[in-house]
Amino acid sequence: MRSPMDLLRAYIQENLCLTPRAEGGGWWPALGALKGLTITVLVDNEPHLLHLMPDWGLSLYLEAEDGLRLLMDTGSSFHKLERNARALGLDLTCLDAIFISHWHADHSAALPDLLAHLGEEVPVFVPRRPGWLMERQLRRAGAELVEAREARELLPGFWSTGDMGGEHALVAVLEERGLVILTGCSHPGPRRMIETALSALSGRQPHALVGGFHIFSYAEGVELGAFLSEHGFKLVCPCHCTGLEAKKGIKDAFSGITLQCGVGRRIEL
Repeated sequence: MRSPMDLLRAYIQENLCLTPRAEGGGWWPALGALKGLTITVLVDNEPHLLHLMPDWGLSLYLEAEDGLRLLMDTGSSFHKLERNARALGLDLTCLDAIFISHWHADHSAALPDLLAHLGEEVPVFVPRRPGWLMERQLRRAGAELVEAREARELLPGFWSTGDMGGEHALVAVLEERGLVILTGCSHPGPRRMIETALSALSGRQPHALVGGFHIFSYAEGVELGAFLSEHGFKLVCPCHCTGLEAKKGIKDAFSGITLQCGVGRRIEL
């Protein structure tokens, strides 16, 4: 019998490398949507629960209802990442995969230490390969990098928008609610990242946007909030590199629910 890691690797090879599915079936149903998803913020600039440690950066722990666990970004400090996870009762050694939105240090610098902590190979989905220094560190850690240059499904219910100039967004597909778009910093622009996600998964209703939006003024926030309302989003949670004035603009213009981000925030969808 093949191990879960072997089955996961076979799934990735089929969907990312277009090789035939190995005989014997898969661990999770192919091309499926998620029945439910819980998002827990492990790293953010601000605290949601005061006993946790904030840090400039972002890391989101995603747990699908079927048990699939994925970490989006790591932040820059493994100490803070691991401490916050432990305080919230989350075991990082149980991760099935890691998604790196882009290679800026505040989203990826803790990755080598995290991989050493895991003690076993897990796939790391990236938009493109990193610079030589990080590449050397990851090679020493035995990282299994999987590039997602184009929009495609990574794991059942989880998609990448594909590389958009060094950054990609993660999209979770929920059976009933629709699309949950998760962004690291949105350097290509939040509207462009949303439009790319909606184009890749046309026919699916958008539900939520969570992550860093890289906007700072009130006017930018109002523009994004109105855009989300026009496209039928029901929930938004601005994190990390979204300025305070931009957050206020989003809340004022958005017709759905606006959640305050912060370390320890848990969103159940």
